[in-house]
Amino acid sequence: MSALVDLHAGLERRALEVQEFGELVPISRFGGQGRVYRPAVIPAGLGAGPVVVKLYRRAPPAGAGHVLSEMVAWGHLLEPDQRTALDRVTAWPLAIVRAGDVAAGIAMHDVGGRFSEPFVMPSGRRERVLLTLEHLLGADDYLQMRGLGVRLDTFTRAEVSERISDALAFLHRHAIVASDIAPNNILVRFGVGDEPEVCLIDCDSMVFHGRQALTSVQTGDWELPASYGESPNTRAADGYKLGLVVLRLFARSHDARAAGPHTRYVPAELRGLLARALAPDAVNRPPAGEWQRALRGLLAAGRLNERYPGPAPPPRVVVRRAPPAPDPGAAVRTPRGGAARAVVGTPRGGAARTGVGTPRGGAARAVAPGAFARAATA
Repeated sequence: MSALVDLHAGLERRALEVQEFGELVPISRFGGQGRVYRPAVIPAGLGAGPVVVKLYRRAPPAGAGHVLSEMVAWGHLLEPDQRTALDRVTAWPLAIVRAGDVAAGIAMHDVGGRFSEPFVMPSGRRERVLLTLEHLLGADDYLQMRGLGVRLDTFTRAEVSERISDALAFLHRHAIVASDIAPNNILVRFGVGDEPEVCLIDCDSMVFHGRQALTSVQTGDWELPASYGESPNTRAADGYKLGLVVLRLFARSHDARAAGPHTRYVPAELRGLLARALAPDAVNRPPAGEWQRALRGLLAAGRLNERYPGPAPPPRVVVRRAPPAPDPGAAVRTPRGGAARAVVGTPRGGAARTGVGTPRGGAARAVAPGAFARAATA
């Protein structure tokens, strides 16, 4: 349980010492950049709601502190409606966390409560899991199989695509490039009777007004083709990855790159945009706002599930074990099912490709804490 330090009302804190947060309890494994902690104390000036602290594994590059300071200040200076929109679609840095004179990490709103869902595990127990885009790239009944009342039909996939397009369009209007658009960096939430919500995380590695505090690590299978010779730090690069998001959602695929084999599952109204998005001609890629308008029109037209039901899940071969050899001294009985036989059928839960509750990219591997993170939490 976190305690709130009672300071002057309305005080804005843009840089805090790591010690001000009290004891830090880890709530994630170590990732490529660092680890997320829940603080015992929430210093005043960080706004309403729960807060988490991300501490870096190693000291960030020179100049990172300055860029992070500008990101924090920009967020505080937004008009209220724009700040609300920013908090809705991102986990934006609220303050820099310092260890002495070094930027050791950031404080940000805790979005886990909004985006975690109780997944049914193989044992039958439920465990809260952050719902990410990765969970949406498999069979239509994957979330139902995990105990959630959401069917990932074509209409729902179009809704998620539209929300992601909206989030990217918001960032691009403010000269921010997401850069590492990947399934584990996009959280998804399905409300009751509402359109989905999405949230982009790892904002401290986004390109803010042409500069980047941390070097983003491009997720495998989501990077630009090497033959394109492009930087991942442009809106055009975001446009390519948005095309991959749309393609893989409609194709029910974790690794599709070419639209051709999956064209029949992509609504006809989107095929021209998709071809432009995945082409090497960067200047001709559709911006996120164009995707959003097209998807909104598609959703309004209706009949998506009827027109594009999606691929049937592939069959699974189940081999039944043969009965044990009879005892020579006992009466011989022929088992009703005969010898073992291969039964081909569609699994009831569909063909979810990922592990239970854990996306294929999974949480970051646990590794020994870096010296920088240890020093920051000491």
